[in-house]
Amino acid sequence: MSSKIIHETSGFPTAFPILLIFQSAVACFILTKEHESPWIAISITAPLILLFLSSRLRITMHPEYFEYYFFPFMFRRKKVQWNEIREIRLVNTDPVWDFGGWGVRLSKKYGKAFITGGNETLFLLLKNGKRRTFSIKSKITVKNFFDEHVIAYEESP
Repeated sequence: MSSKIIHETSGFPTAFPILLIFQSAVACFILTKEHESPWIAISITAPLILLFLSSRLRITMHPEYFEYYFFPFMFRRKKVQWNEIREIRLVNTDPVWDFGGWGVRLSKKYGKAFITGGNETLFLLLKNGKRRTFSIKSKITVKNFFDEHVIAYEESP
């Protein structure tokens, strides 16, 4: 049995900041060996590391609406009523192949996508023609929510 409201929060894969730290360390080592200042590498990678560590996609599924917010890429939460949605699909995607990576992405097939990792996504086709896709943690939890609240959806491979 699922709860009345679902809240999911996800962030980028932890490999991103780890790779940036490693890259920064290598760059600092090379720059120091060449008698250059390592601050160039640090000043570029430190903000990126903070960005990846602080980014959060927050999804709320309420019986009356779907709400999403992707900090720090959005300034305010967006709320969509279920009756404003023409089609809902649970889709397995590949972040690199289908979207060209993680973050806020644009795709011809899936529209504006908010991808933080994993292959499970929720695709929404709005009645105004806009398409939105979101990374989700648990397809089973989302399916249970839709079934409990009698919200029509499709499951695509």
